[in-house]
Amino acid sequence: MKIKQPSYCILFMLAVLGLYMASVNAGNSPTQEPLTELLFETSMGSFTLELYSDKAPKTVANFLAYVDDGFYDNTLLHRVIPDFVIQGGGFESGMKYKTPGAPVKNESSNRLKNLTGTISMARRTHPDTATSQFYINLSHNSSLDYISDLQPGYTVFGKISKGMDVINKISMVETTTVDRSKDVPKDDVVLLSVKRKSPADSVKAAKYSEVPEKETSAAEKKKNTFVAGEHYIVLDEPVATRDSSKIEVLEMFSYGCPHCYEFESQIHAWRKQQASDVDFWYSPAVWSKTMGLYARAFYAARALNVMDDIHFPLFTSIVVEQRKLSNESELAEFFAEHGVDKETFVEAMQSPAVIKQAEAAEARVRSYKPVGVPEIVVNGKYRVDRMHAGGLTEMLMVTDYLVNRERVAIANQATSD
Repeated sequence: MKIKQPSYCILFMLAVLGLYMASVNAGNSPTQEPLTELLFETSMGSFTLELYSDKAPKTVANFLAYVDDGFYDNTLLHRVIPDFVIQGGGFESGMKYKTPGAPVKNESSNRLKNLTGTISMARRTHPDTATSQFYINLSHNSSLDYISDLQPGYTVFGKISKGMDVINKISMVETTTVDRSKDVPKDDVVLLSVKRKSPADSVKAAKYSEVPEKETSAAEKKKNTFVAGEHYIVLDEPVATRDSSKIEVLEMFSYGCPHCYEFESQIHAWRKQQASDVDFWYSPAVWSKTMGLYARAFYAARALNVMDDIHFPLFTSIVVEQRKLSNESELAEFFAEHGVDKETFVEAMQSPAVIKQAEAAEARVRSYKPVGVPEIVVNGKYRVDRMHAGGLTEMLMVTDYLVNRERVAIANQATSD
């Protein structure tokens, strides 16, 4: 059978198409983006990481902010599971937890796979909870890959470009259990330092606690006028504040709430910045037996004057370490680990004063009618929640707006009087 030869017209069109596709591919090539590499120096050798700034820009910016701040220096590679992962970025020697900044939005929809030698962000159940901790894949962990928005997986944002022999050596260390943490290297594997490898990449990323989750800057958002019913809720009936001479800002929270844990570092920093006319305080939310137990633990810690030693570690144990603390006995054990005599703790938990405070906290829930936690109530009039505000960071922006609004109203009242 005679085979027809393609016409010159078709050949010309194919050639043009080929040139066009080549130009498109060249534009999308990683080599068109400035290559960012990091040098990891560990107690077992060094390795180099190449970052995918074009595929996971927010994640890379977040990670570089920690690097530039020296956050990772002298931390541990605290979790090693052969043929699975090496995890780090969250603990110092002695498995002492290191407090990270705000979480970064998940970017696993880039569909990069958790292949051997890639690096991804560790997180909790909610996809947008990654902060400083990362893991290096020791095999193709397909169970960690993006499948859908309902099964988002974990954000891959780089790969080991040099030093896989060091990674393999670390993967073979002997591990043990420390307290309730499993797969901890028996001898510390220390991440001595993480630095940008190329001087050309010396441009600093935004401070990690200030990395925005959305394109609009915080400064631009602060200029906005927030609307009742859209960004915050006006309470049906105002609730009396504990100090009428100040603007009260009350946070409802619970130790079992992951979002409350995420919010803690932000609200703590916000609180320090407030003027003397702002009265900030915590009120444990209570609408279940477990929440009631945690509320009494909060007030017991306050009664025993150990709040600074207990508050964040208790959050960490319940939310991060997933420790089972569901009764007085288990909580007594936890308090004892932080220097509080068990009998003294139980006595405080069962004291009429603590029980009364927990009941008052439950009564406040009935007055404020929160839809969840964390939530903020400003001056007994306005309720700010994550859904209406648009996120945890936005909650504080709305709170600032309402505090200033109350401040102006108080000044105007004083003038008219």
